[in-house]
Amino acid sequence: MFASPHHGHPVVAFLIVALLVALLVLGIVTMVRMWRTSPGHITPTGTDRQRWTAVDPALNELRIRFARGDITAEEYGQRAGVLGYQVPPGSDRGSPPAGQAPPPGG
Repeated sequence: MFASPHHGHPVVAFLIVALLVALLVLGIVTMVRMWRTSPGHITPTGTDRQRWTAVDPALNELRIRFARGDITAEEYGQRAGVLGYQVPPGSDRGSPPAGQAPPPGG
């Protein structure tokens, strides 16, 4: 007459398992995306996906200030030197130092 409360319909059990699997996959995908976009994660530069380099945010900010005209070429050279980047005298101060890739979009 009446169904036992311990034996539900198999479709309901299948739907619950499918929902749990979907949530697990969604959680893994979300964690991977968060890891890839974290601030400390290195990013590809330009179109060369084989070469990976970290972009120095302090040097990027220094370049922006120089481009806006907030600092002179001499100040740029001095501050880049303090950050550990060598800017040869008389060189194009807007170009990246040797071994330093330009920031994305810059």
